Amino acid sequence: MSLAEDLHQAVASVMSAHGFGLVSRLVFAVEVVAEGTGELGLLRGSTPATMPVWDELGLHRYAVTDIEAVITATRLAGEEEGE
Repeated sequence: MSLAEDLHQAVASVMSAHGFGLVSRLVFAVEVVAEGTGELGLLRGSTPATMPVWDELGLHRYAVTDIEAVITATRLAGEEEGE
């Protein structure tokens, strides 16, 4: 099994435990730190493995748009930006 498939199963399990629906597709971006050097790196991927790169990009853009909407709403409400 691949890393992406392992992540898909793990996320699907957590989502189910918290009452969310089934995970059909997953895209991820992970900042990793090399243990020996402290160098930063980026790990990104998606499942299913057959997902076209354009679909992966579209899901990332959709997530970014959602985050931007939350930030805009928070600013318009005069609230502090937080988590």
